Amino acid sequence: MRYLAWILCFLLIGCSSGIEKSYYQLPTTPSLVTKKSDLLTQKQLWVQTVQLSGILAANGITYQTSDVNYVNANNHLWASPLEQQLMQNLVNQLSIMLPNRLGSAQPLENRPDSLNVFLTAFHGRYDGKVIIQGNWIYKSDKVIIKRDFSLLLDQDENGYSALVRTLARGWTQVGQSIASQLS
Repeated sequence: MRYLAWILCFLLIGCSSGIEKSYYQLPTTPSLVTKKSDLLTQKQLWVQTVQLSGILAANGITYQTSDVNYVNANNHLWASPLEQQLMQNLVNQLSIMLPNRLGSAQPLENRPDSLNVFLTAFHGRYDGKVIIQGNWIYKSDKVIIKRDFSLLLDQDENGYSALVRTLARGWTQVGQSIASQLS
Protein backbone atom coordinates (compact mmCIF):
# COMPACT_ATOMS: atom_id res chain seq x y z
CA MET A 1 0.00 0.00 0.00
CA ARG A 2 2.86 2.33 0.86
CA TYR A 3 4.50 1.69 -2.55
CA LEU A 4 1.22 2.34 -4.30
CA ALA A 5 0.96 5.74 -2.58
CA TRP A 6 4.51 6.64 -3.69
CA ILE A 7 3.85 5.53 -7.26
CA LEU A 8 0.65 7.58 -7.36
CA CYS A 9 2.51 10.59 -5.94
CA PHE A 10 5.26 10.33 -8.60
CA LEU A 11 2.67 9.97 -11.37
CA LEU A 12 0.87 13.11 -10.23
CA ILE A 13 4.14 15.08 -10.07
CA GLY A 14 5.17 13.83 -13.51
CA CYS A 15 1.84 14.78 -15.08
CA SER A 16 1.85 18.27 -13.60
CA SER A 17 5.23 19.26 -15.01
CA GLY A 18 4.19 19.58 -18.68
CA ILE A 19 6.32 21.05 -21.42
CA GLU A 20 5.92 24.80 -21.79
CA LYS A 21 4.50 26.05 -25.08
CA SER A 22 6.47 28.61 -27.09
CA TYR A 23 4.90 31.08 -29.51
CA TYR A 24 6.60 32.54 -32.57
CA GLN A 25 5.97 35.58 -34.74
CA LEU A 26 7.71 36.32 -38.03
CA PRO A 27 9.84 39.46 -37.78
CA THR A 28 7.99 42.29 -39.48
CA THR A 29 9.07 44.69 -42.17
CA PRO A 30 8.85 48.29 -40.97
CA SER A 31 5.60 49.88 -42.08
CA LEU A 32 5.70 52.43 -44.83
CA VAL A 33 4.40 55.88 -43.95
CA THR A 34 2.73 57.42 -46.97
CA LYS A 35 1.65 61.03 -47.31
CA LYS A 36 -2.08 61.44 -47.69
CA SER A 37 -1.64 63.35 -50.98
CA ASP A 38 0.39 60.47 -52.45
CA LEU A 39 -2.46 58.03 -51.94
CA LEU A 40 -4.57 59.75 -54.59
CA THR A 41 -2.12 58.97 -57.40
CA GLN A 42 -1.19 55.39 -56.49
CA LYS A 43 -2.73 52.33 -58.12
CA GLN A 44 -3.72 49.78 -55.52
CA LEU A 45 -2.13 46.34 -55.31
CA TRP A 46 -4.52 44.20 -53.31
CA VAL A 47 -2.89 41.17 -51.73
CA GLN A 48 -6.10 39.21 -51.90
CA THR A 49 -4.91 36.03 -50.24
CA VAL A 50 -1.94 34.13 -48.93
CA GLN A 51 -3.14 30.55 -48.82
CA LEU A 52 -1.39 27.65 -47.08
CA SER A 53 -1.82 24.09 -48.23
CA GLY A 54 -2.65 21.18 -45.99
CA ILE A 55 -0.42 20.70 -42.99
CA LEU A 56 0.95 24.27 -43.17
CA ALA A 57 -2.41 25.70 -42.06
CA ALA A 58 -2.13 24.22 -38.54
CA ASN A 59 -1.16 26.24 -35.44
CA GLY A 60 2.13 24.42 -34.95
CA ILE A 61 5.31 25.10 -36.87
CA THR A 62 5.69 22.46 -39.59
CA TYR A 63 8.81 20.31 -39.73
CA GLN A 64 9.75 17.57 -42.20
CA THR A 65 11.24 14.63 -40.29
CA SER A 66 12.11 12.40 -43.27
CA ASP A 67 11.64 12.31 -47.02
CA VAL A 68 7.95 11.41 -46.54
CA ASN A 69 7.02 12.44 -42.96
CA TYR A 70 5.86 15.85 -41.71
CA VAL A 71 4.85 16.94 -38.22
CA ASN A 72 3.32 20.03 -36.70
CA ALA A 73 4.93 20.98 -33.43
CA ASN A 74 2.64 20.74 -30.42
CA ASN A 75 4.61 23.14 -28.25
CA HIS A 76 6.13 25.49 -30.85
CA LEU A 77 3.16 27.44 -32.18
CA TRP A 78 2.52 30.47 -34.33
CA ALA A 79 1.56 33.46 -32.15
CA SER A 80 -1.09 34.49 -34.68
CA PRO A 81 -2.36 32.67 -37.77
CA LEU A 82 0.53 32.16 -40.18
CA GLU A 83 -1.54 33.32 -43.17
CA GLN A 84 -2.12 36.68 -41.45
CA GLN A 85 1.57 37.09 -40.63
CA LEU A 86 2.64 36.26 -44.18
CA MET A 87 0.05 38.57 -45.71
CA GLN A 88 0.93 41.54 -43.51
CA ASN A 89 4.65 41.09 -44.13
CA LEU A 90 4.05 40.86 -47.89
CA VAL A 91 1.79 43.94 -47.95
CA ASN A 92 4.39 45.97 -46.04
CA GLN A 93 7.23 44.75 -48.21
CA LEU A 94 5.45 45.39 -51.52
CA SER A 95 4.43 48.86 -50.34
CA ILE A 96 8.07 49.68 -49.68
CA MET A 97 9.51 48.05 -52.81
CA LEU A 98 6.82 49.36 -55.18
CA PRO A 99 6.57 53.04 -54.18
CA ASN A 100 4.15 53.81 -57.01
CA ARG A 101 1.69 51.21 -55.69
CA LEU A 102 -0.47 51.18 -52.59
CA GLY A 103 -0.20 47.73 -51.07
CA SER A 104 -3.26 46.66 -49.11
CA ALA A 105 -4.87 43.59 -47.59
CA GLN A 106 -8.33 45.02 -48.42
CA PRO A 107 -9.74 46.26 -51.73
CA LEU A 108 -9.82 50.06 -51.55
CA GLU A 109 -10.98 50.80 -55.09
CA ASN A 110 -13.43 49.24 -57.52
CA ARG A 111 -11.03 47.24 -59.68
CA PRO A 112 -7.67 46.99 -57.96
CA ASP A 113 -4.84 44.89 -59.30
CA SER A 114 -4.75 41.71 -57.22
CA LEU A 115 -2.14 39.25 -56.04
CA ASN A 116 -2.84 35.76 -54.75
CA VAL A 117 -0.08 33.65 -53.21
CA PHE A 118 -0.33 29.90 -52.64
CA LEU A 119 2.26 28.17 -50.44
CA THR A 120 2.85 24.43 -50.73
CA ALA A 121 5.97 24.42 -48.53
CA PHE A 122 6.96 26.72 -45.66
CA HIS A 123 8.85 24.51 -43.23
CA GLY A 124 12.13 23.24 -41.86
CA ARG A 125 13.65 19.93 -42.78
CA TYR A 126 15.62 17.20 -40.98
CA ASP A 127 18.84 18.08 -42.83
CA GLY A 128 18.94 21.71 -41.64
CA LYS A 129 17.34 23.12 -44.79
CA VAL A 130 14.32 25.40 -44.97
CA ILE A 131 11.92 25.03 -47.88
CA ILE A 132 9.57 27.70 -49.23
CA GLN A 133 7.62 26.80 -52.37
CA GLY A 134 4.47 27.84 -54.10
CA ASN A 135 3.19 30.20 -56.75
CA TRP A 136 1.60 33.58 -57.14
CA ILE A 137 -0.92 35.01 -59.56
CA TYR A 138 -1.11 38.71 -60.39
CA LYS A 139 -4.17 40.05 -62.15
CA SER A 140 -4.80 43.50 -63.56
CA ASP A 141 -7.20 44.83 -66.19
CA LYS A 142 -4.72 44.02 -68.95
CA VAL A 143 -2.64 41.07 -67.82
CA ILE A 144 -2.53 37.90 -65.74
CA ILE A 145 0.87 36.64 -64.58
CA LYS A 146 1.50 33.33 -62.85
CA ARG A 147 4.91 32.47 -61.42
CA ASP A 148 6.23 29.58 -59.35
CA PHE A 149 8.84 30.05 -56.65
CA SER A 150 11.05 27.60 -54.82
CA LEU A 151 13.67 28.39 -52.19
CA LEU A 152 16.00 26.04 -50.35
CA LEU A 153 17.82 27.88 -47.56
CA ASP A 154 20.37 26.80 -44.98
CA GLN A 155 19.29 27.22 -41.37
CA ASP A 156 22.22 28.93 -39.59
CA GLU A 157 21.54 27.54 -36.12
CA ASN A 158 19.51 24.80 -34.49
CA GLY A 159 16.13 25.43 -32.90
CA TYR A 160 12.74 26.85 -33.68
CA SER A 161 13.77 30.50 -33.27
CA ALA A 162 16.43 30.06 -35.95
CA LEU A 163 13.92 28.21 -38.13
CA VAL A 164 11.43 31.09 -37.87
CA ARG A 165 14.14 33.66 -38.69
CA THR A 166 15.21 31.64 -41.74
CA LEU A 167 11.59 31.29 -42.89
CA ALA A 168 11.19 35.07 -42.54
CA ARG A 169 14.38 35.66 -44.55
CA GLY A 170 13.08 33.38 -47.29
CA TRP A 171 9.67 35.07 -47.28
CA THR A 172 11.44 38.40 -47.75
CA GLN A 173 13.21 36.92 -50.78
CA VAL A 174 9.85 35.81 -52.20
CA GLY A 175 8.45 39.33 -51.69
CA GLN A 176 11.52 40.87 -53.36
CA SER A 177 11.13 38.54 -56.33
CA ILE A 178 7.43 39.40 -56.71
CA ALA A 179 8.17 43.12 -56.47
CA SER A 180 10.95 42.96 -59.07
CA GLN A 181 8.71 41.09 -61.51
CA LEU A 182 5.83 43.54 -61.02
CA SER A 183 7.91 46.72 -61.28
